[in-house]
Amino acid sequence: MSVTTRTASQPAALGEATVAALDARFQERRQQVPVLAQRAKAEGVEEIRSTQDMVPLLFPHTTYKSYPETIVTKGRWKQLNRWLDSVSTYRVADVDVTGVEDLDGWIARLEDHGHLVSSSSGTSGKASFLNKTMADREASGQNLLDSLTWLGMPPAREWHVVPVGPDTGISSAMYIRDIFLSNYRRDDALPLPESKPVTDHHRYMARLGAMRRAIADGTASPGEVAAFEAEGAARQAGVEDRLQFLAEQVIAHKDENIFFNSMFPMLYRLNEILREKGVKPGDVTGANGLQVAGGLKGMTLPPDYRERIFELLNIQPSRFLHYYAMQEVNLRSVKCLSGRYHVPTGLTLFVLDKNGEALAPLSDGQAEGRAAFFDFSVDGRWGATISGDRIIADFGTCSCGREGPTVAEDITRYKDLPDGDKITCAGTMDAYVRGFIDN
Repeated sequence: MSVTTRTASQPAALGEATVAALDARFQERRQQVPVLAQRAKAEGVEEIRSTQDMVPLLFPHTTYKSYPETIVTKGRWKQLNRWLDSVSTYRVADVDVTGVEDLDGWIARLEDHGHLVSSSSGTSGKASFLNKTMADREASGQNLLDSLTWLGMPPAREWHVVPVGPDTGISSAMYIRDIFLSNYRRDDALPLPESKPVTDHHRYMARLGAMRRAIADGTASPGEVAAFEAEGAARQAGVEDRLQFLAEQVIAHKDENIFFNSMFPMLYRLNEILREKGVKPGDVTGANGLQVAGGLKGMTLPPDYRERIFELLNIQPSRFLHYYAMQEVNLRSVKCLSGRYHVPTGLTLFVLDKNGEALAPLSDGQAEGRAAFFDFSVDGRWGATISGDRIIADFGTCSCGREGPTVAEDITRYKDLPDGDKITCAGTMDAYVRGFIDN
């Protein structure tokens, strides 16, 4: 993959100190992360001397789902260990996986050895797995508190807290939930629904993906489809019961301050339930707050879904933590009241061309292209990643008055564009990783 040198480089604010810090981290991680060492050798990169030197060392987001799917379907956990080891700072290959039966068991076994694997839901296809450490989790938790403080809502145990979504049993999600509860939930807060421990999240998601493929290719029997649909209906009924309980609690505390923690689809369903129970705009009068993680997860909501939620729950923009983030980085870019996501200290933004081959050109301090990041807080992996997002970045001063790089809220997934999500070096990176498995 070639790197084009441009007369106008970006990020515009990437100075000598940042370049030196990137090189120091590169020199450390190339001794620890096998795939990084192989990539650097192949590209002839011995040190980071400029912004451009980083481009061939940015890992495509697909790197963390580059394992052959048959490893999972056939339960070859030692091979999956070797795959994860190749993209990790700390060694995974030696972890004993005797007795592991499925992905949930594999993740639990690795957690017992300090490898806190973060996984995507797999709702859109193949799941990705990233090796994280307690340092990664602590960085993410502290960044959540810093983000809320930046927005004007520092930690204060003065809120009823409503985590709207179900308990998936994913330990990283539980950690962030507990950070929020311990720093914001008042001592006499409204009760939360009782939930049974979830131990089969990944097993269920794997079966869901397999069933969708079987239905698509016509190999699923009517009985298998009916049984799986019945299981899905039972799970959805549990979610509905949770939302019904929370709706009653919101009504009972409608004049007190409530902080909602949710994804928009769940929050919109809670909004519908409240309206079904007769709640109208103006009935909920608490100065309520909201933090949202994740997108719509493929669900279709009315165009005015946000306005309807904010109106009913009395949420003002100044009490809404909305951020741009991805599981490959620990740090969030928080949206200001001017509608731009601010890249925090510790996270370096790069804007690449659509193929991820070179830095996009600057024009009046702005660049449009594929978002890529280096997160200095990342401990369990090489902290550089190329996303699947097309963005417009500004490296000047935001209209809110804050300096530093920002990202416009109009973010598009390349996979949703006519040409799809094609990162030139993705195939090469996959070949590197698979080579470690074969060896």
